[in-house]
Parts: sequence; structure tokens; C-alpha cells
Amino acid sequence: MSRMRDRQNEMQDWHRIFLQAIMSRGYMAGTEVFSLVRDLCEKFNGTMGFPRVRLDRDQKEVNQDIAELIDSIFNVVNFNLEKVQFQIKKGNEEMKTDDVYVQYYAFVPLEENKQIAKLQKNLTEPEVEFLKLICLHIIDDRSDRMDTENNLINLCQQGGRNSAKKRLTQIEAAKTLRFFIGQGYLVKRNTRGQKGGRIALGVRLLLELDDWLKKNTEIDDCSVCHKPVVLSVQCTNRNCGSHFHKYCVESKSKCTECRQQLKLDGVAAKR
Repeated sequence: MSRMRDRQNEMQDWHRIFLQAIMSRGYMAGTEVFSLVRDLCEKFNGTMGFPRVRLDRDQKEVNQDIAELIDSIFNVVNFNLEKVQFQIKKGNEEMKTDDVYVQYYAFVPLEENKQIAKLQKNLTEPEVEFLKLICLHIIDDRSDRMDTENNLINLCQQGGRNSAKKRLTQIEAAKTLRFFIGQGYLVKRNTRGQKGGRIALGVRLLLELDDWLKKNTEIDDCSVCHKPVVLSVQCTNRNCGSHFHKYCVESKSKCTECRQQLKLDGVAAKR
């Protein structure tokens, strides 16, 4: 039985290309992954073992077939990555962009110390410390779970508790903050009445540092998908205490724990 499962999950060239694309980038948007797998269809259609996708059919049917193929490739790759304590994780931004919760895929170590070590390959100790300070501040100190750019930059003054005993200057912190936003660790949101917008935690950070966040902050878990949630919807039953992603509430009308009707922005959720 185990031999049959191993054979079904054997890595082929299309699995390797999928894995290498995400590994080399660190993370990719769902639309980019869709385009990648569509290209794989054009390259490998007709190859023995590759699930043939007819690209000349109705676009809706083609999109559905590619989505199913993405899931299939995703599962095979993760089956093999589990042996070396890595995983490709997928998640959505917690707020909509152009009326869509944008999906991302990230290449992630499964162990907490390896998650931090992966960061340290591209960041200095003071920069990693700065990112941790931002996480602690947004999750534990801010009821709205976001803050202004200036307030986050000023957090650098709390640094210096690393082995290098160095903290970032405000100029360095501003540059590093822009880097975090550009790399998807943080996301900038335009909000009414707030000049310059506000900054929240990005989906890449929630995917790559989930173990560290759970151990070092008061972050909640979504009661539907069981992934970390920052900008959460709380169950309307005060005795329940369950939290949900907004996009999970849109697909679940009732609390998974107490069956109370869930509300999204004050309006009862609909399935």
C-alpha cells in the first residue's frame, strides 16, 4: 500500500518545475501559479503520466481543469517536501484588493528555528529583530491590527537586543520597511481619514512565520481553516471566543463551534 502511494506521489518534471519556480521566488501570487501550470499544460500535454488538459475548450472548463491540476501538483510536491521538513503553503490576504482576497503560495520550513534561519539568509539580525518588533506591536498592541508607517519606523528604537547589539537607524528602518512591503511580509492599505494609509501583516509573513507567531504573540487561529488570523471576525456569541478570516466567514454562515450566525461588517454572513 505504501509503495503504491509512493509511486502515485513520485516527482515528475512538471512537479520539479513547479517546485523550483516557487523556491526561487520564495512566494508567488495565485495568478502567477495559474499561469505557470497553464504553461506546464502546453509543455507536457501528451507526455506519459501528465493529466491532459484540453486548452481549446470553454475557458471556464479550462480554468477548472487547471485549478484541479494545481491541487494535484501541490499535493504531490508537498508529499515529497515533508520528508525534508519543508512545505509549500497557500493562503489569502486578509483584506480584499479590487474585491478579491488575493491568494499566495510560499515555500516554508516546517520548524520554527528554520523559519527564522530562512529569514536570516536575506536579512541582518537587526532587520529580523525589527520585523519581530513590528509583529509584536501589530498583533499585541494594536486593536485594529495595523499602524502608520511612522509609528512602525519608530519601533527601531526598541531594537539592539540581538547578538550584534545593533539597532537600525530611522533611515535604515524606513528602507527596511519598504523592503518588507515589497516582499509581501507587510501590506500597505489605504484607509479613510488616514494620510499615507496603514500597514498590516502580509500573507507571506503569516505563512512563513506561523510557528513563531503562535509561540511569541497572541495571534488567533481561524476556526475554519486553522491558520493564523490577524484581521479577524469574532463569533457574535460572547461565550464562544472563536475567530475567523473574513474570507472564511463568506463561505461559512455559522460558527463552527457554537453554530451562532456569523456577521461580516455587521451584516449576517450568507452562503
